[in-house]
Amino acid sequence: MCQASVSMTGDAYPGGGIASLDEPHVEKAAIKKRLVSIIHGIIRDRGLTQGRAAMLMGVSQPRISDAVCGKVEKFTIDALVEMLTRAGCRVEIMPCRSEQFPG
Repeated sequence: MCQASVSMTGDAYPGGGIASLDEPHVEKAAIKKRLVSIIHGIIRDRGLTQGRAAMLMGVSQPRISDAVCGKVEKFTIDALVEMLTRAGCRVEIMPCRSEQFPG
């Protein structure tokens, strides 16, 4: 069983910048990017073909192709977590308060 942890801080946003609180789409994109990266790592580390990965994760081969190609906009966070769970991963998402936004 693998474990996938996603911790989000100001440093984790795409481009190295810090998203403002009114830009939740930036945070969601960063979370999805991390989850897709973990899926890609599982496929690589287990030596799976896209077809075998699709069977394991309960999706079609084209969905695996989208993940491997980093097309995060095609996925919801829920779908990515479901794929990881079916691959035997325990997923933890831990929110981290940015020091830029105390309180």
